[in-house]
Amino acid sequence: MSQSDRGAGRILVVDDSATIGIVVKNAVNSVVNMPVDLARTLAACEQMLSAHPDQYLVAVVDLSLPDAPDGEAVDLVLNSGVATIVLTGSLDNTTHERISAKPIVDYVTKQSPGSIAIVQKSVLHTLRNMQCKVLIVEPDPAYRDYLKKILLTQRLEVIEAENAKSALHEMEQRNDISVVVTAYEISDMDGVDLCMKLRSNFPSTKLAIIGITTSANDFSGVRFFKAGADDIIHKPFLVEEFVSRINARLDYIDSLRTIQEQANRDYLTKLYNRRYLYEMGNALFSSAKRNSIQIMIAMIDIDFFKRINDNYGHDAGDLAIVSVAQAISRSFRSTDIVARMGGEEFCIVAVNNDAPVETMNRLRLHIEGLPIALDDKESIHLTISIGVTTSLCNTLDEMINRSDEALYKAKQSGRNQVVLL
Repeated sequence: MSQSDRGAGRILVVDDSATIGIVVKNAVNSVVNMPVDLARTLAACEQMLSAHPDQYLVAVVDLSLPDAPDGEAVDLVLNSGVATIVLTGSLDNTTHERISAKPIVDYVTKQSPGSIAIVQKSVLHTLRNMQCKVLIVEPDPAYRDYLKKILLTQRLEVIEAENAKSALHEMEQRNDISVVVTAYEISDMDGVDLCMKLRSNFPSTKLAIIGITTSANDFSGVRFFKAGADDIIHKPFLVEEFVSRINARLDYIDSLRTIQEQANRDYLTKLYNRRYLYEMGNALFSSAKRNSIQIMIAMIDIDFFKRINDNYGHDAGDLAIVSVAQAISRSFRSTDIVARMGGEEFCIVAVNNDAPVETMNRLRLHIEGLPIALDDKESIHLTISIGVTTSLCNTLDEMINRSDEALYKAKQSGRNQVVLL
């Protein structure tokens, strides 16, 4: 069951120790935005699973409880379809074999240094992986199924391909595959050639490629790296090693996306910034020119913004900017570009809006009636002026300048209005 099928989701912690249970619960609660429940017995665990059917996304479960000494709580949670991280007091060979035989996400030794941080990371990996897809390219059905089972325990969605042709087809049909795991020996071309083809279309910021080789001394590993692979893994390997490599590549992609997102966003409002507006706006404008698509550009300015800063302080001014930014963002589609140009000025680039003046007037009226609470007792109201153009000029700059002229006319005509030019 996918995360979307389960709704908002919950996390379950099962541990009989009051101290460890509370510590783990609080640690997990500090990194997720969902309820975290604590059960101290098998019976309490059963009650919580019954009280919240299909709501638990991840569970952190002690391997041994007073009323479940042989891992019965782990089995109960797994049988309920919940991704499970096992807590164990010690890890000898026998315990490792017991744990490894179960389709769990991970296991953590309680006494190990940094065990709480490991639990946090494992929970976050599991929640992240529910949104990620991995393509396995492997000609041997049995080995492909072996890799698939490992990845499914990590709650990754798995797509399978037996050769390079079907792998390339899957990549053409989908734009959301995060990792490709490919064997070296595949029927229609080797894994290195497939890697080169994939890398020519998908940079490491978008797609991770992991090659599987048969020997640590095999030159195929070097060839994989030279072809653009991000990592290689040698047969035979431990399951923990394979899982760690997959998660490390997904972490790397996440980090790059975070850096890119931060570079594209305004620090205060989290809207897109001026640089991103011109970068993506020019692409949108060029597409509109080629395909005769209607494009709307609107410039928005908060009226008498200086008075807010002067009368209530700069914190109130920042709050006003954020409130207006959120109202604007909620009024447009994710495919439209909503950006902060600087100060109290915003810009919107939207496609196929058949009623631009009506759209912007609805936004203007909404913001006019929006109370901005400064504290428990005091709130302020503000208005905005808007300049709009739908005239497809020669360049994006010309359209922005035209909407800016319309904004100036709105200001000169008394503010709190929409002017189309």
